[in-house]
Amino acid sequence: MPCTLRQRGLSYRPRREKEKDVLAPKPVHPRALRFHGFFGMSYVRQHVMVDDRWTPNSLTEQFKGMTDLLARRLVFKSHESKANRLRYFRENKRLKRQCRDGRTKLQNILTNDNTHKIRNFLINHKDMQRLYQKMPIHLVVDNINQRTFVMRKERDRLEFRLDQLKKHYRDLLLRRAVLENRIKYQNEFVLDEELKSRVFLKKIENSNVRIKAIKTINNTYKKMIQVLVHDEIFYEPILRSLSGDMEDQSNFIKHILYLGMPAISKFKELNDEYRHMEDKSRKNLQMKLQMLASLKKPPVTGSVVHTKVKEEAPLTANLKRYVRETQSMMVLKLELKSIEKTIKEVKFVTLCSQAKEIYPRMKSQVDNNEKLHRMIVNDMLAHEMLETKMKCASVLKGVLVNNLSEEEINRLERIKDLKEMIRKAEEFEQDILQHLKNRADAYVMLRLTIWNLVEILRHVDRQPKLLRAQYPNSYLKLPLLKFEMLNMRAAAPELYEANIDNIMHIVKRKVYKLMKGYTVELRPATIKRNVEEYHADYLASLDMFEPIDNDEQQQAVPEEDLLQENKTMANVPNRKQIKAQSAKLVEELSKRDE
Repeated sequence: MPCTLRQRGLSYRPRREKEKDVLAPKPVHPRALRFHGFFGMSYVRQHVMVDDRWTPNSLTEQFKGMTDLLARRLVFKSHESKANRLRYFRENKRLKRQCRDGRTKLQNILTNDNTHKIRNFLINHKDMQRLYQKMPIHLVVDNINQRTFVMRKERDRLEFRLDQLKKHYRDLLLRRAVLENRIKYQNEFVLDEELKSRVFLKKIENSNVRIKAIKTINNTYKKMIQVLVHDEIFYEPILRSLSGDMEDQSNFIKHILYLGMPAISKFKELNDEYRHMEDKSRKNLQMKLQMLASLKKPPVTGSVVHTKVKEEAPLTANLKRYVRETQSMMVLKLELKSIEKTIKEVKFVTLCSQAKEIYPRMKSQVDNNEKLHRMIVNDMLAHEMLETKMKCASVLKGVLVNNLSEEEINRLERIKDLKEMIRKAEEFEQDILQHLKNRADAYVMLRLTIWNLVEILRHVDRQPKLLRAQYPNSYLKLPLLKFEMLNMRAAAPELYEANIDNIMHIVKRKVYKLMKGYTVELRPATIKRNVEEYHADYLASLDMFEPIDNDEQQQAVPEEDLLQENKTMANVPNRKQIKAQSAKLVEELSKRDE
């Protein structure tokens, strides 16, 4: 036999375990108030959460840290007191020195003779010299300040008044200038720029107001965000507790629904059964009543008995069954409602939040209504007067428009003529610009073509231009250094003529000369001979150094070159002269050494 049965006996039967519902929600227990993040605020002191579950070890660590902090504070206080003592000593020393120097200066001022100094200071005031010759300097200054206080005050007042008058005079001058300008120009025309500037200034003012409002709103939102960010650490436990409460509430609801669903289903079943039994009992009762009625009154031939059963109304159909008010109370209640409605309407009309304010407001509203009525009447009269003035102005405007003087008519005609002249000038200018735009390419091509003709005809009707080197001194003109004898293959081109008249004149003349040279037809042999002569002349011209206009110049230039060469060669010593000069130099040096 097992030990458990031996101890408990044979009559012991193990308890059957209850079948658990898997879908049943877990039971919910409400959270303790002292552990709640929102309702447990009594445990929060200066944003520090106090926990009773601290151990003595944690308290010891806290007190140890506090002891270290106090020890450091003692060291800091000792250093601070030492520094303060040194600072006080230096300050005391400085103040003593100032007192000593001040006492010395005061003794010098009171006892010394300051007559010469005062006379030097007041050299232009003889009467003040005699008055202050035996007085200390600081008292002299105070006395002068006291004597001249009223005059200085009056002078300051007059200077301030002068500045005010100058400013007022300047403003009046500006106002006068503005009025003169308006009298002179404003009646003739109105500038569009002035109207646009006013519109833009108004827009700028509105924009400034909007910017200020936006800045204020942004600053407010920034402060709100800053406060929320700073306090978010304190909101977190509260929100966590509230979310836990919401979860607990949902679990409560689920648990209640789970427990109440069987009762609701049972209630529905019992209600259906009750209705079914009530219907059966009603039918049985009706049948029995019909039977009793048939037994009491036997049926008569030719007549049918119709039994009408009164339908009993349910007790809950009478709405006034459970009303405790009497008839007089109902009347008073209706009257109270009407009075409250009237008071509410009066409050709405008088714009009062309290009933006791209605009478003073209505009393003052009578005077306000009278004043408002007077204002309305005055406005109507002003409006009528304005309409009358507008009508008169329109009539006078029509009269003035058609009643122009001769000078005004001439001025208007002159304005029309000037506008027409300006329009014609603008049209002429546009035509010229269009003409230039259409023919600009042709002008450019024509100018390039003329320049090309000038370049082609450059050597017509003149000798080829030869370049001659210009030497800076005579030493470079030696025979062996005449680089100009070499053929110069390249030279800078001549500048183009800018004046179109000169260009056309040159082109006409050169074309005329060129065409005139080809009036007679030449034979091929003559053409060949002319080509050979031109080639020979060209080769001969390569040795020349400057342009030659006629035969006399051709003869004069070689002679000048020969003379120049003879002059340069005369200055250059030959071989014998060099040897003689060197022997002479050697003899002189030997004699000098001896």
